[in-house]
This record gives sequence, C-alpha cells and structure tokens, in this order.
Amino acid sequence: MDKQDQTSLTRALRALLPIVPPGEKKRFVALLALAVLSALSELLTAGVVALLAATFSSVEAVLNKAPFLFLREEYGLAFDQDPRLLGLALLALLVCTVAGKNALALLQLGQQARFEESVGAAARKHLFRFYQRAPYLWINRNGVADLNFGLSAAIYLAAALNLVLQGGASILALVMLLVGLISVSPLPSLLLIAILGIGGSIIVKTCRAMQDRCSKAVYQTDYQIAKINHMALHGLKEMRLSRRENVLFASLSEGLNETIRARSRQLVFARLPVALLEILGFAALLVMMVFLMYVQDAGMARISGVMGFMAAAAWRGLPIANRLVETIISARNSLPYLRKTVELTALEKSLAPVLLPLDEQPAPLPFARSIVLDDLSFQYPGTGIGVRHVSMTVRKGETIGLIGLSGAGKSTLVNLLTGLVPADSGRVLVDDIELKRSNVRSWMGRIGYVPQAPYILDATLAENVALSRWGEEIDREQVLKCCRMAALDFVDDLEQGIDTVLGDRGTRLSGGQAQRVAIARALYSEPDLLIFDEATSALDLKNEKIVHETILNLRARVTILVIAHRLSTVQGCDALVWMDKGRIRATGPVQEVLPEYEAALRQSGETPSKVDV
Repeated sequence: MDKQDQTSLTRALRALLPIVPPGEKKRFVALLALAVLSALSELLTAGVVALLAATFSSVEAVLNKAPFLFLREEYGLAFDQDPRLLGLALLALLVCTVAGKNALALLQLGQQARFEESVGAAARKHLFRFYQRAPYLWINRNGVADLNFGLSAAIYLAAALNLVLQGGASILALVMLLVGLISVSPLPSLLLIAILGIGGSIIVKTCRAMQDRCSKAVYQTDYQIAKINHMALHGLKEMRLSRRENVLFASLSEGLNETIRARSRQLVFARLPVALLEILGFAALLVMMVFLMYVQDAGMARISGVMGFMAAAAWRGLPIANRLVETIISARNSLPYLRKTVELTALEKSLAPVLLPLDEQPAPLPFARSIVLDDLSFQYPGTGIGVRHVSMTVRKGETIGLIGLSGAGKSTLVNLLTGLVPADSGRVLVDDIELKRSNVRSWMGRIGYVPQAPYILDATLAENVALSRWGEEIDREQVLKCCRMAALDFVDDLEQGIDTVLGDRGTRLSGGQAQRVAIARALYSEPDLLIFDEATSALDLKNEKIVHETILNLRARVTILVIAHRLSTVQGCDALVWMDKGRIRATGPVQEVLPEYEAALRQSGETPSKVDV
C-alpha cells in the first residue's frame, strides 16, 4: 500500500472511530494483546523447530546453548548422557507450543469474528438511523440506490479494523522472526531481509496493477449482467412482445462467459503474489546457503544450525507474509467504501440541526379546529420551483381539493403542510400552535397518506393494511373495519380473506384494488387528516369512480385534502384551492372556482377533460 492509501485509511478509521461501541473498543485492545501473544507463539514455534532440526546434526551444539546449560546447572538435567531424551523433550515442547499457538489462534479468530460482526452491525444501525432522521428532500435527492450503497459500505468499517489487526499482527510476528534470525546469524539474516524486502516490494507493486485491471473487468461484467437481469424481469411484457428473448439470452450468456474469464483472471492474480513470495523465500534460502558456504566458509554444523532455524522461520514466516500481502490488497479494496461512510458521517454532523429527534418524545399537537398556512414560501435548492407567499386555512372536517397544472406547487404545498419539508419562511399552525422540529413527529402521526403509486408488501392483506402501525400486534377488527370503509369489496373473494398474501408489489391486485388497500392503510391509524396525492391518476374511469365514492363516504369521518389529477375527482369537495406557478390563484366553493379554472385552461389551449390538474 502506497503512502497516500495509508494516509486515507488512517484518516478514514480515525473519522469513523466514534461509531465503534465502547465495548468493542475494549475488545479491539484485547485483540491487539492476543496478536502480540500470537506473534510470540510463532517465534517460539519456529525456535523449537530449529533446535529440533539442529539436534540431528550436532547435539553438542544444541546442549551448549544457554537454556540447556541453565537446566543442567540448576536442575541437573544432563541430556548429554542420553541424547535421545533431548529429541523427545524438544518434540514434546513443540507439541505444547503448537497446541498453545493454535489455541490462541482459535481464540483470536472467535473474538475477531464477534468484533467484526458487532462493529459492522453498529455501523449499519448508525447510518440507518441517520437516514431515518435525515431531511426528506435530502433522501429524495440522493436516491434509494445511493442509500443502499451507503448501508452496504458501512460494514467495511469492521473489515478495515480487522485488517489493521491482521496487518499489525503479521508485521509484529515478522519483526520478531527477523529479530530472532539476526540474533542467530546477523550477516546472513540481513542479506535474507534485503532479498525479501526488495523482491517482495517489486512483486507487490507489479501484481497490484494487474489486480486493479482484473477488479475493474469483474465489476463491469457484473454490472452488465445486472442490467440484463433487470430488463428481463421488469421489462418482461415489452421484451416478449418485441420477441427479444433470444437476444437477451445471448447477451446474458456472453456476459456470464466474460464473468467466468474475468473472475478466473482475478483469482489467479490475487494468488500470484503469494506464489511468487513463496518462490522468493526459498530462493533467498538458497542464496543464504551459498553465502554461508563460500563467503563465510562455515562448517556443516554451523550451516545446518543456521539453515535449520531459517527454514523454520520461513515455514512460519512465509504464510504470515502472504497474509500481510492479502491484508494490504483487501485494505486498498475497502478504501472506496470507507470514504463513502466517512462522507455520510460528515454529512450527518452538518445536518445535525435539522435531523428529526427520533429518540425524543414528541411534543403533543392536537388538531381540533384548523390548519393555517401563514405566508409560506419554499424553493428547491438550485431551482426556481416551489411555492411563494401561500396562505390558506383548512378547517376541521372539511374536504379541500387542490388543483393546478403539473409543476404548480401542489405536492410542495402538501409537503410543507405535513412537515416533511420545512418552509424557507412563513409558518404552519395547527390549532394556533406552530409546527416545529419538536412537535412535527406528533403531527405526522395524525396524518393518513394515500399516494399515486402505493407500496404493497409481499405480505398478507392484514399486514399491508396495518403497515402504519408496523411492529405492533395487528388489530384484525380494525383491519376489517378499514377494509369496509375503503370499499374493499373483494376481501370475501380472497382465498384466505385478510390473511391472503398479495404478492410482490401487489401482483394479485388490480390498480384500483391496490389504491383501496392504500386507503384502508391510511385509515388504520385513525388519522385526523387524510391526504389523497393524485390517488386516481393511474386508474381507469371505473376504478376512479369507486375511489371517488370512497373519498366522499369518508367526508364525515375525517378532514380530507385531495390533490386532483382529474377534475371529476374534486366534485363533492367543500372548497377548491387553485394553484398556479407556486401561488394560490383562487380559492372558494367548487361551483365558483372550477368554471374559472376550466375557462383559463381553454384560453391557454388546454382541454380540461385531458389535462393533468
């Protein structure tokens, strides 16, 4: 990893450290301690293997080493009387060290896995909470795909921290092994380090460029296949009618074949550094032996002792070096995701003043008399679109129709009224209480909303109707009551009644049925204000009439605001509000405002029966 990547990784981890729970920070320290112990166990294992190898060439040389001299002087253990006991003792010691090393490795693995899962979950929960609290406009502007990517990216924080642990443990173990080598034979060891350092650096840099190209190719092929799958699943009708099935299949086959080739190359180049480093390691041992034999003119006893220790060190060190290389590659691959998470956490801090206070109990906000919009103005950032100096009153129990051409500001006005979007200036008053950040959630809980394209869960009808109280026990009587109020006359025809699964996106429902499910859902929470946001725009005339009748039947029960797509939808309203270019142009009874509106449409060349209002 180059210096720039190291700096980026360090900055990212430092910025994201506050996300890590306090308990996991302690676990991280414990994992560092385990890493040190693991490195020591690697060094001890390598040393025991080297001593065991040396006993086969020169028992005397082994017995003259400090530990055995100490055992002989202090405890009278004279292994020289029976050299076979030395081999048995060293082998027993090797069994113990290997057992201890593996026990430490398993403990470290378990704690590491728990750490990674806990930190990953904490990071995802943190960002998910941020998305829930983020301004409505920001969510819409960034899109669902970006938000999903952000949640996916959050799990890389734990992976990156684990990479730091693995990388640190690998470096520590290698340093200890190298220190041990230098203490045994300084010059040959320094030569070995130089060969491995220079050669390893060249290998890593060369392979990194190849890996980057392979990763890019894999990404491109995966993206292409995802597009083909999307077309095949979501454009099924169009593709079938245009007889493009074979073309799609051929494209998919070609994409899958290219993916196989790209992933094969990626796997080869991912393992190539490991293979080359292993070859380099044993080549370095060959150079070492030549150096000992022809430069230092060492005897066989010394050569076997030094080479035995170095072979043992290589046996333990090469896998560690390979892990270090893999860690570096993984760290580089995680950087884009970490940067995304850092970007989102920085944005969270900047948006702190406008985030919804979900963890606080919202201030009560009753609605018994009226909703007053007082000189409201709002403009979408970077555009001239919005509403300007809008004032109106909605009284309890009224049914108000909101009309106007597309872009007139109807939906923006509703977003301001509901509190989804804060006004640039002006006020929203509910029973003379101003809508603020502290009480907006209380107000939202009093609103039922029916969109143009309702979201239907792949769940039962009861679960779909009770979605506004998701997480609570379903009141089946209330579900049935809301179904009757929403004119869901097809319930009795369903195989299992309200327990019938509706299918993904409501595949078992017609457009009109889905709309009435949305009405029942909006009624389930017993709202004070019911908003129909162009709820009939996608319906045929028959279903529009049914939904319109449903709206009229609800007039006595709840305050209603109708954003109308068709002029017929506003028939029966107590009053109309005509919006034009972000302002209220006229307001009053239907029989007064509607003729004026229709005349304006004709004057502009539009046909009232066809225009979106």
